[in-house]
Amino acid sequence: MSDFNNQTIKKNSRQTGFELLRIISMLMIIAMHYMTKGMKIEKLSVNSSMTNVIYWIIYALCLSSVNAYVFISGYFAGDSKWSIKKLIRLWAQVLSYSILIPLVMSAFGLFDLKGADLSVKQQIFLPVTYEHYWFATAYIMLYLISYVLNAAISKLDKNSYRTVLLALLAVFCGFKSINPYLIPWDKYGNDMIWFIILYLIGGYIRTYGLPFTENKTKKETARFGLVIYVAFSIITFVIAFAFSFIVKSTGKLEYYMDMTYCYNYVTVLIASIGLFALFANMEIGHRPWINKIAKYTFGVYLIHDNIVLREKWQHLLLIDSAQGKWWQIFHMLVCVIIVFIIGSLIDLVRDGVFNAFAKKDSNRQ
Repeated sequence: MSDFNNQTIKKNSRQTGFELLRIISMLMIIAMHYMTKGMKIEKLSVNSSMTNVIYWIIYALCLSSVNAYVFISGYFAGDSKWSIKKLIRLWAQVLSYSILIPLVMSAFGLFDLKGADLSVKQQIFLPVTYEHYWFATAYIMLYLISYVLNAAISKLDKNSYRTVLLALLAVFCGFKSINPYLIPWDKYGNDMIWFIILYLIGGYIRTYGLPFTENKTKKETARFGLVIYVAFSIITFVIAFAFSFIVKSTGKLEYYMDMTYCYNYVTVLIASIGLFALFANMEIGHRPWINKIAKYTFGVYLIHDNIVLREKWQHLLLIDSAQGKWWQIFHMLVCVIIVFIIGSLIDLVRDGVFNAFAKKDSNRQ
């Protein structure tokens, strides 16, 4: 979890449900990377076996994680003040992992930094500009503009806010969800524009709630959120599965089949809102250990999706040997937990070092 996230939730108002959502979201993200960059699941139009279908259902259930993760920042936007120090700390966290991991790997002969392509070196030494991590780039850009967004949110009345949101969703979600052809400007939800929309949705939920939360207890809302999340995740899969048969028989509409698994596809967005509502209304009390672990989720992402590690950790965890076996799902669960634990421990050390330097700097002043 970045400093951006740390600061957006004040200690006296921190809610464990949201922190648990950060953890679950990151576990889902690691699982998606296991499936796409490790076992490399085949397209439904190529392989419609029961095993492949099961993995695509799991992937659909994990897909809401990114949207839900960003919702949290918008939800707590009013609790934080924009600061250049927060921006520098977030940028420094991204830069430190982007550079140090390749340097360490190179020192142990596991990566040839000198012989790497220029594009790879650009991603390593200029990670935000060259999108070493697309999520981190979009997130930092979101933070840059969050001051303006917060000011806009505070000025808009409910009707104006809703109108702006619906207009943005119609263009960047609704239209692309019904259009079967490639849209040149569509980035599939992997960009700052979509993050801004998610941020605004989070802010709207915080201020005005959701229609299905009216006259419901928190427990009822959580259950309904779970139903929405599961139902629309399954619908996402069903749409893709249905179009896979069209692709097989005609060779057409492959783009639309793939597009259903994008962050800005309408069913994925609705499932994400359900997932967010589930954790926002959980009554689990204050759990300091959950809050502590959640602090390192962003670091886990920066470590396991580093350009020199994103396809290496799968080999180290013997994904190849599990490929096609009946027990691979259990192997995936174990690998996801291992990656999360190791990443959290590394970021714990990194955070300690950063805090030590920050303390020294403050003492000098």
